[in-house]
Amino acid sequence: MAATVSFIFRILIGGVFLIAGLAKISDPVRFLFTLREFQLVPGMIERFLAVYLPWLEFILGLFIILGLLHRTSSLILACLNTVFTLAILSVIIRGIEVDCGCFGLLADILKLPDMADMKAVIRNIIFIGMCLYIFFAKRTLLSLDNYRQWNRSV
Repeated sequence: MAATVSFIFRILIGGVFLIAGLAKISDPVRFLFTLREFQLVPGMIERFLAVYLPWLEFILGLFIILGLLHRTSSLILACLNTVFTLAILSVIIRGIEVDCGCFGLLADILKLPDMADMKAVIRNIIFIGMCLYIFFAKRTLLSLDNYRQWNRSV
């Protein structure tokens, strides 16, 4: 049962970050402007994050879906979601209304709510929980990591 839940969480979390990464990769300038609205990091770091953070999300999402280094990837995503949650809480506390930029243009196209608000905080906490479940689960279904382990034992 735990392996099945882990697999379902892998597909959900992996899919979310794969899509979110692609949406931001397609428009890094828009993501840069969103990062600037948060007013958290200097300009040079904003530019670095605008280019490389979406690729990291995409790669981690892909790895989790494939089950390749899925435990490490899920732990990194849990840490990233913690940082994202703290960033959202900081703009809420400072009274800054901002689009969180989580899903880039996809949020506009699909009319998804994408504000940096308490709903986003709750969503991120759920994502953190799912990532930690994946990390601590002893087994998962249909993963390249399982295939590699099985292949070594044969």
